Formats: sequence, C-alpha cells, structure tokens
Amino acid sequence: MMQPIVQMRAGKIAGTAGLSAPDTTRFLGIPYARAGRFEAPQPVEPWQGVLPGDRFGKQCPQQYGGKVRRDVLESKIYGEECLCLNVYRPEVETTAPLPVMVWIHGGAFMAGGANSYDASRLAAEGRIIVVTINYRVGVLGFVNFAEALGIPAIPSNLGLRDQIAALEWVRDNIEAFGGDPSRVTICGQSAGSMSISLLMLSPAARGLFHGAIMQSGAVSLIHDRERSVRDARRFAEVLKLDQGSLNRLKTMDITDLMAAQVAVGGQLTNAIPAAPWYDGDVLPATFEEALTHDTAPVPLLAGSTRDEIRLFDLMPGDILPSRWPDLEALLRDQLGPEHAERILSAYPRSKKGRIALGSDLTFVMPTRHFAERHAARQPTWFYRFDYAHPIAGATHGLDLTLFWPFTGLKMALARGGPDSGRRAALGKRMRAHIASFVKHGNPGDSWPRYEPDDRKVWLYALEDGIAANPEAQRYAAWAGRDVEPGRDK
Repeated sequence: MMQPIVQMRAGKIAGTAGLSAPDTTRFLGIPYARAGRFEAPQPVEPWQGVLPGDRFGKQCPQQYGGKVRRDVLESKIYGEECLCLNVYRPEVETTAPLPVMVWIHGGAFMAGGANSYDASRLAAEGRIIVVTINYRVGVLGFVNFAEALGIPAIPSNLGLRDQIAALEWVRDNIEAFGGDPSRVTICGQSAGSMSISLLMLSPAARGLFHGAIMQSGAVSLIHDRERSVRDARRFAEVLKLDQGSLNRLKTMDITDLMAAQVAVGGQLTNAIPAAPWYDGDVLPATFEEALTHDTAPVPLLAGSTRDEIRLFDLMPGDILPSRWPDLEALLRDQLGPEHAERILSAYPRSKKGRIALGSDLTFVMPTRHFAERHAARQPTWFYRFDYAHPIAGATHGLDLTLFWPFTGLKMALARGGPDSGRRAALGKRMRAHIASFVKHGNPGDSWPRYEPDDRKVWLYALEDGIAANPEAQRYAAWAGRDVEPGRDK
C-alpha cells in the first residue's frame, strides 16, 4: 500500500497506517510552530521534499519531582524543538470534509505529551479526524519571568500561546487532510480541561474552534498574577538570576532549569511550581473577571469523575489540597467563615466525606459551575464518571484508561481489569458520545441538555444512567462559588 502524501502550507508529509485501528492513517511529528526558548511561537519554515510521518516528534522537556536525569532530557524523546502535532484520519469514503477534534493533554501543566494518546480507534469508530498536540509545560511554558525579572520580551503563558498556535495550524492546514476547519472541537482532560476553559475565555482563541469538551477541570487552579510573580522569584533565587537575565535564561543548561523546577516544587505545599496565570493579555486579568467574562459561543460537553481527589491521595507529595485542615483553611480564607461552615456541614466528617469535599473543591464544582454559567447562553451537557476502580474508586484520570486504548499489564491494573467486556463497552460508549458531539454539536438524542432548572447529568458506569441535580445538597451549599488553590498567600 502506497503511503498517502499530504501537501500542507509549509511542505509535504507522508502518512502511515494506524495502530489500534488499521483503517486509519497517522501523520506523526508535524511541526506546527517554531519557538526559541522563552519566545512566542512563530510559523514554521517551509521545507523541501516529503517529511516522513511515521514517527513521533520530540516531547517538550519536563520534570516534576524526583531526580533530574540528564541522559533522559538529552535523549531522542525530549527536546525544545517540540511544537509538533499528530493527525489521525479515518480511511472512509466521503464527499464532505470530516469534523475535527483537537486533543490537549493533561499533566498538571508540568508534564505529558501528545504521543501518549493513540487516536486511531477514536478516529475510526467516530469517522472524525483527531489531532493531538504538544505544548510547552513547566518552567518553559508557565513561569512569569517577565514581571519577576523585568524582562518584558518574554511573553506570558507560552504554553497556552502554543495551544493557540496549534489551533491556527489546524485552521490553515486541516482541509488538506480531509478535515473541515469550520467544525473543530477542542477536548482535554485535567490540565487539558483547564486549558479548554482558558481557551474559551481567551480573545486570542476566538473563532479557532466551534465546540468544547472539558474532562475534569476548569479555571479555579489558575494562578493569580501575584502568585505567578512570587513563584518566578523562587526560580530566580534557585538559579541565581538578576534583573534582566534574559541571556542566561535562554542559554543555561536545560538540566539546570529542570533542577530548579524540582527545587521550587519542593518548597510548595498543595501547589505546583508552574501554571497559567491571569495576565490581562491572552487571558482575563483576574479570577473574578474570568468568572464574569463571556465564554466562546460554542456548545460545551463537560464533566468530572466522582472521586477525583483519590488519585492525589495515592501520589507522593502535596500537589493538591486533600486533607481536612487544608480544605477547611481554603474555604474559610476565601469564602468567609459562614459560607465555609455551610459547605462543611454538607460533608460527613469521614474519609468518604473528605474525598467528596476534596474532589468537589478542586475539580467537580469548578467544572460544573463553569458549565452552568455557560449553559445560560449556549447548549451544554454534563456528565459524572461513576465507574469505580476496586482500590482507587472513580478517581481522577480513570476515565482516560477506558476512553483511550492504553495497553499492558500496568494499564490493566490502573483500569481495574482488562479492556474487555462491560469495561470495553463503557469506553466505546464514551467515544461514541464524544464523536457525536464533534460531528453534531451534541452527545446524542438520549442525553438531555444541562439546564439550570433541572441540572440533568449523565452518569457513566457499567450501566449508564441519568440523574437530576445529583448531590443536590452539596451543590446548593457551594452556591456557585469556587475557591482558588492557586491564589497568592
């Protein structure tokens, strides 16, 4: 079989057969932008000949916790020339261009990459084109050196600007792959979901997508400007940087930057050392402004897992608040004692209550509140993922293990069993709902819209269901308010 060749604006690329679905074609490692260290993404330079699309591009350098390994950072896996994406196309007979889904990976804004997600099965089952993207993470993508060190030449929120550049590439090139640039849906989980909420608020992203899917995350984990400056100064102290040290930042060894990231992370509790911040440029200026800012006029599918915070109980360190004292302190500090007590009274003083409160504070309520605000203006659907792992419950990220075709013994253990039977059927239903949303702007006729008067939610489980305003008492206690774990202290 001949390799299909696609002519893009910058040059040609050859495709190769998909993995989890051989009736798809993959185009891997496509550069969508170029950027020097701490520079804004720019269009790629045109190339001659045909780019082989049979191998992934490099992932953006990353390190969170643990020992910094030079041999890994300098391997073929990672590199700063990482602004690339992958296109998965189903081989179907059609006279019309196919709708497109752009996947934005999670990883606490500190890790992750496009290459971990094989979209062949989703593309084949859904008859849609799927694009998975890299973007700069951690110190290279989300540290406010500009204000902390007086270096205005460093743009804010570089990782988010990368995402916008990838969407611009999709607008300009996806038609060559058989995709419809007027039907692009953005989708992400965890930090990817928070990225979706930010893109829905960003003036720079308007018109680049026509639907949005948020899986476990919204705007509440984003840092304010004060916090971003304070943490950038922590980096400067570790790296011994002076005001205006742009040249040193751009030329120092990548392992030194990653080591600083580890060191700063070790100084923080219930926080990550690098995250997007409200900059008043690509994003609104404050959390309060984000809550009142008009979201992009597109349909939204959003949801969360029931026991989000369980994953972070199992992880080393204190990445997110999950202990009673930390949760109570956040509520009282930001919402006041009266509202805090009203919320706390809705949760039993038990392990189950703590898990519910931690999950609601960080993921569930921010995502649902964001969806409810959006539902007042645009069609919106909401879900709760209830399928439970025998040890970790319906924890953060468990939905990914069923949705994506991850293989191997470790993944089977993480999933709670093999990808077969009722588990496989659940994953297939999830992919069908996503594909329907990408194609038609809704997840299917049997799924009722989320409306503020009845708040109907789809419940994903081995046998799905629908509930009107689940956990109504807890939802009422929050009264539409969220806290900011990323607020400066």
